[in-house]
Amino acid sequence: MKPMTAQDILDGLIGWSENKIWAAELAFFAGMRRIDFWTLEPTASQGFRTCSYEIKISRADFRRDSDEKQSGALMYSDRFWYVTPPDLLRRDDLPDWAGLQEWTGKEFRVIRRAPKLERREPSWELLVSILRNSGDCRRDIGLIKAQLTYYQAREAREKRWKQVADDRKMERFLRRHRQGGAL
Repeated sequence: MKPMTAQDILDGLIGWSENKIWAAELAFFAGMRRIDFWTLEPTASQGFRTCSYEIKISRADFRRDSDEKQSGALMYSDRFWYVTPPDLLRRDDLPDWAGLQEWTGKEFRVIRRAPKLERREPSWELLVSILRNSGDCRRDIGLIKAQLTYYQAREAREKRWKQVADDRKMERFLRRHRQGGAL
C-alpha cells in the first residue's frame, strides 16, 4: 500500500466539504502565513462557523509547527484541526488550541475535538484571500463541464458507430435473404 500524501488528505477534506465554502492554501497576513484548508459554513444557524485544517503527514513536519505559524488560522477560525494519516499523532502531542482528525482514506475519525476559539471579524485582506483561493471551485466546475462535453461527444460518436454497424448487419441480412429468395 502506498503511503498517504497531503494531497490524499486534502482531496478527502474537499470531498467532505460539499455544503461549505472552502479554500485551499488560504493566506493570512499578506501571504506570510497559510493554512492548508479552511471552511466556512454559510448558514446563520451555524453561526457562520469557520474551521482551519492543517495537514501533517510526518511527525517531523508537526514538530516544526507552532502557534506563531498558525496565528492567522487561530485568529480567523472557530476551530483548528490537525488532520493526519492514522496513528501519526497522539492526543497529548497536540497544543491545547487544536483538535485532531485522522483520514483513513474513506472517512475522518475525530481523535480529539477541537476547542472553540474566539475568532476575529474578517478583514478585507482575509476576504480577498478567500476569494482568490476559492477559485479551485470554479476551476473544478469548468473541468467537470469540459469532461462532460468530452464524454457526451464520445457517447454520440459511439452511438453513430453502433448505428453504422447495425445498419451494415441489417443490409447483409437483407442481401442474403434477397439472394435466397425468402424473407
